[in-house]
Amino acid sequence: MNAKKNLNKKSVDEVSSLFKMMLIMVEDMKKDHDFHYQKLYEAIPEKYHPVIKTADHFTPDKVSWIRKRILDFGNESLRNVQNEIENYKVEFIFK
Repeated sequence: MNAKKNLNKKSVDEVSSLFKMMLIMVEDMKKDHDFHYQKLYEAIPEKYHPVIKTADHFTPDKVSWIRKRILDFGNESLRNVQNEIENYKVEFIFK
């Protein structure tokens, strides 16, 4: 068994899991945001809907931008971890 390869894979899996969870959180935040904005639309007279729409900061473009940032930083973290592991010799010690 290649200890360094195993450590690298586990590290990549954990970092990937972290930024995938961040993507899920953004999706959850968007759903919550949309739910509350819908409540505003229903509660406020229609003549004020353009104001509500103007204040809506969680647009599809914004969600895409946040998603791209998470993926970019996640991929950068993966590369950094992989490069850092190259600085070490990893061995298993069986007892």
